[in-house]
Amino acid sequence: MIMNNNLFKTLFIPAVACLLGACTESTGPDMEAGDDSLAIRFAGPAVTRAAIDDADDMQTDGNSFSVWGSYTAVTGGTATSVFDAEKVTCLSGMWGYEGTRYWLPGNTYDFYALYPSAETLGDAVSSVACTDGTFTVNGFDATKGYDLMTAKKTGISVVAGQTPGAVALKFQHLLARLTFVARSEGGNATVRSISLEGLAVKGDYDDSAETAWNNTTTGKVSVKKETNVTPAGNANVSGDLLLIPQSLAGGVKLTVIYDTDAETEKSASYTLPATTVSMWEAANHYRYSFTLTGGGYIVFDPPTVNAWSDAIGGNVTIDVTQ
Repeated sequence: MIMNNNLFKTLFIPAVACLLGACTESTGPDMEAGDDSLAIRFAGPAVTRAAIDDADDMQTDGNSFSVWGSYTAVTGGTATSVFDAEKVTCLSGMWGYEGTRYWLPGNTYDFYALYPSAETLGDAVSSVACTDGTFTVNGFDATKGYDLMTAKKTGISVVAGQTPGAVALKFQHLLARLTFVARSEGGNATVRSISLEGLAVKGDYDDSAETAWNNTTTGKVSVKKETNVTPAGNANVSGDLLLIPQSLAGGVKLTVIYDTDAETEKSASYTLPATTVSMWEAANHYRYSFTLTGGGYIVFDPPTVNAWSDAIGGNVTIDVTQ
């Protein structure tokens, strides 16, 4: 059937299929047709291939996350699946999915979500799953630039005559965020590219493991970004690098290719100091400041570390039901 505008506005559940002009309605046991006021709705973040700072970054049409959900009778018993890696998509500021599931009174619901959706991640992962509330993300490739996050909302009890609100998901960052800013010594300079070598760029995530990230592969991350650098400093030469949390004990080398007023294609390398910051931790934002000198070498200031969740709103709850 075709979903009309009034129903769309009333339920706040735009089906993914409606993005193409049509949608279907299932009447299976976990998607029973019924009172539209009992429809399960979602509120959550959109997906961007950059670090998420606040709610405005998240609310982007066409972006999505994957959700797993089930319910169990309050009297006990086996859980019944309602969502299995279902794609929830933002359209016109509302979050919806294909088909309509309804709250069933007398049950308790648990929801788990992965951001961005498995479909959006594509070849940035080899597989994703959520089993009994445990996330596994295999073969994650940090060079693709996604801000990987998970969320859960559990213990939602549904009582007859009382409809739960939209499921508001609070996402947690699984990656570390790095930014490199530069200034020049003497005259001006232009940074052509930067790269990091000797770091883990691929790995498997399992939030039930003692060490969440395992089976990592060492590689290189490169950013080609032409940036003018002056003695005044604070020129962002990297953008946001979203990387697997890891130790720096093995040595991570930064290489900068830049031009000065006198020379072009100069190259300077530096091993990031592990004495000041010995490990990149999930949800933290690490800001490295350095100076490019005429002699072709890099001088570092002590890096600063901001808790991503505290400094720039990394853990955000979005509710778009108003």
